[in-house]
Amino acid sequence: MAAFEPNRTSDLSAAMTCSSVAASLESTSSVSSREALAEIETGGASDVQPLINPILSKLLINLFQKHEYKSVITSAGQLLSEFPESIFLHNIIAESYSRLGDDKKAVFHYEQAIEIEPCPAEQNMQRDNKINYHNNVAVSLKSLGFLDRSEQHLKAALKINPLFSPAYNNYGNLLNDRADIKGAQDCFLKAIDIDENSFRAYWNLHSTVCDADTAQAIVEMCLKAEPMYRDAIFTLAGMNAFKGDQSHFDLLLKSEFSEDPILKSIEWVLSLEEKPTLHFNRWSIFDFAVSLSNRSRPFYEFGVWMGDSFRYLMKSYEKGFGFDTFEGLPEDWRSVPKGSYSSFGNVPEISGGEFIVGEFDKTLPTFFATERPKAALINLDADLYGSTLSALKNARSIIDEQTVIIFDEFIINKGWQQDEFRALNEFCALFDLRYEVVALSLYTKQVVTRIISVS
Repeated sequence: MAAFEPNRTSDLSAAMTCSSVAASLESTSSVSSREALAEIETGGASDVQPLINPILSKLLINLFQKHEYKSVITSAGQLLSEFPESIFLHNIIAESYSRLGDDKKAVFHYEQAIEIEPCPAEQNMQRDNKINYHNNVAVSLKSLGFLDRSEQHLKAALKINPLFSPAYNNYGNLLNDRADIKGAQDCFLKAIDIDENSFRAYWNLHSTVCDADTAQAIVEMCLKAEPMYRDAIFTLAGMNAFKGDQSHFDLLLKSEFSEDPILKSIEWVLSLEEKPTLHFNRWSIFDFAVSLSNRSRPFYEFGVWMGDSFRYLMKSYEKGFGFDTFEGLPEDWRSVPKGSYSSFGNVPEISGGEFIVGEFDKTLPTFFATERPKAALINLDADLYGSTLSALKNARSIIDEQTVIIFDEFIINKGWQQDEFRALNEFCALFDLRYEVVALSLYTKQVVTRIISVS
C-alpha cells in the first residue's frame, strides 16, 4: 500500500505526486479568477501576455478538478498542436495520463515540461514547478519499473531543493523496491525530519521494520500526523484484532466502511484457523517463504516483469524458471489498463534463470508436458484470475506439500476476492486440495500458502 497520491494498485505504499495544475487558483477576493489564471500562465509575471487564453486554461482546470481526465487530454492535445512549447499543456496532460494509469504517456509529457525551452510567458512556471515535474515523472517511471531513471529525477528534484520532503518519501519507496531496507528507512526518516506531518512517510516507514509492535507504533504516529488516513485506521484496527482486541475492528465492520477491501481482507485473515505470521515488506515475505522451502529444488515464477523478485529469489536457489509475455497484462485489470507491467519485450538475463516467453495458455501446457522437478517455491505474480488459475492448473504436477506458494496480489485490492483468491480456491476444489496460510503482509498484499491434499 505504498502511499502515492493517487494510490497505486501495485502495492499499498504511498508515493506522492505534487499537482501544480491549479496551484494559483486560490486567490484573494481582490484578485479575479481571470487574473489568477493569467498568473498560472505567466508564473506570476503579470507584464507578460499569457500564452493560452485564460478562459481555455480555466476550462481545462475545471475538467481536471472534476476528474474528466480523458476530456482534458483531448482538449489540451488539440491546443498543444497550436502551442507545442506550452509547459502548462504538457503538465496538465501528464497529470491526466498519470491518473488514468497510462504512465508511459505521462512520462513523455512530464519530460517535455522539464526539457523544452519555454516561451517567455511560461518561463517562471517552468522554473517554479520543475521540482514537481521531476518528482511526478519519478513516480510514473517507478510504476513502469524503470527504477534507475526514476532515481535520476528524484536526485534532480533534491538538487533543486534538498529539503523537499515528498522526494525523500518517493526515494524511500524506490529503495524499498530494490530491497535496500536500510536506505529506504533513512529516506523516510529524512522526509519526516523535514516535515513532521508527513503521514505518508510514517506510513511507508512501518514497512521497513520487522516486528509487529514497532510497526504498530509507527502506524499510530502516522495517525497522529493525519487522523483521517483510512489505510492506517483500518490497518491499526486489524493489528489490534490480531492481538485479540477486535472492538475497534468490529465497530468498523458495522460502519459504512464495512465493505472496504482492506477490512474484508482483515476479516478473512481473522477467520483462518491458524494465525499466519505478519510481515511488513515483500523481502521479508520472500525470506520467510524461502526459509520454509526445500532449497535443493528449483523455484518457479509466473509473472516476471522486470525480474526484480526473480533476481532476489535466485540468490537462494540453483535454478529458477520464469514465465511471462514481457508485454504486460493481456487485458484490463479493473483500473489497471491492458499492457501495464510490461518490460517492453526485454527478457531479463539472470544467472541460473530460464525464461519461457509467451501467454500462459500457450506456453505452459507445452512446458509441463515434459516432467519437471517439484517446486521448492512458486511466486505467483500474474495478478489476473484467469492467468493465475492457468498457472496453478498447468503447474499441478510440480506442487506437493513441501511446495511454498506466494501470491503477490491476494488481498487488499478492490475486488480481491475475484482475483488470485478465487483462482486458488477453484484450483483446490478442482483437485480435491486445501491450503493453509502461513504468512502475509497487509502492506504488500502478499500471502504465503502451502497446499495440502484432502484425501
